[in-house]
Amino acid sequence: MTDNLAAVGALGTVGLDPVSIIALAAIAIIGLPHGAFDGAVALALGYGKTLRSMFWFILVYIAIAACVVVFWVAFPVLALLLFLLISMVHFGIGDSQPGEWGHRTIQTLAHGGLVVIAISLLHRTEVEPIFAHLLVGDTTIVWMVLSGAAYGLAAIVAGYAVLAYRCPVLRPRLGELAALGAAYYVLPPLAGFALYFCAVHSMRHMAHIWRELRTGVEGGRKMLMLAFIFSLATWAAGAIALWLMPAAETLDGGILRVVFIGLAALTVPHMILVDGLFRSAPQASKRNSVLE
Repeated sequence: MTDNLAAVGALGTVGLDPVSIIALAAIAIIGLPHGAFDGAVALALGYGKTLRSMFWFILVYIAIAACVVVFWVAFPVLALLLFLLISMVHFGIGDSQPGEWGHRTIQTLAHGGLVVIAISLLHRTEVEPIFAHLLVGDTTIVWMVLSGAAYGLAAIVAGYAVLAYRCPVLRPRLGELAALGAAYYVLPPLAGFALYFCAVHSMRHMAHIWRELRTGVEGGRKMLMLAFIFSLATWAAGAIALWLMPAAETLDGGILRVVFIGLAALTVPHMILVDGLFRSAPQASKRNSVLE
């Protein structure tokens, strides 16, 4: 424990510029709560028909998130690599368009990979202290994996371009990918990620859930009420986690760790619910359950 606190103190400040601080705030205030619609998703899947069932849903959700945090503390390098991998898949699924399995896989890896791999490698000098704070240790293995993955990403994006040439319906999303790539190159890494996470991923996710579940005014009201409650709970948990940070941790480093480790913790149950259960559920059951 003492060694860990000493390591935290030795890291010093992350040295975030004002733009990056604003980006972190946007991720926490705008981006993180997009998962607050998970309450409405739970209702749609039948997990919240009674207070008892909603209680158990929330308890399991929190337990999964807590397990992720414990795993991160015990195995930080592996946890960060797995977080980057599942984030890539989750982002990519949200950005891909329906189609045959092979085409959708290429879209998923291209869109998700650009966010995770390109931002990191385009701004390695700026991302290094971020990773160092998240790991409280050496980042060599992470950079080795990302550098190797870059070759695969280049091949996938090339394949995506060929697909888009043959399938005009894919061209708008390929254009979006190119525009985001340019933004990632120009913007600081946290600002580039915030742009994607808040303006693209979160907005697209919330719009999708709203279209799927909103049936009449009452359904919309219930969704917004649940989203507001879950958002407040997320912010409160983040504030408590920041307050519990070791005294040796700097403010910017503490906020960074709370935001991204918290994001990792919430991503796992969010993916299980949205990408696993919700996307495979029959359409009719989604629309009917949320109003019951």
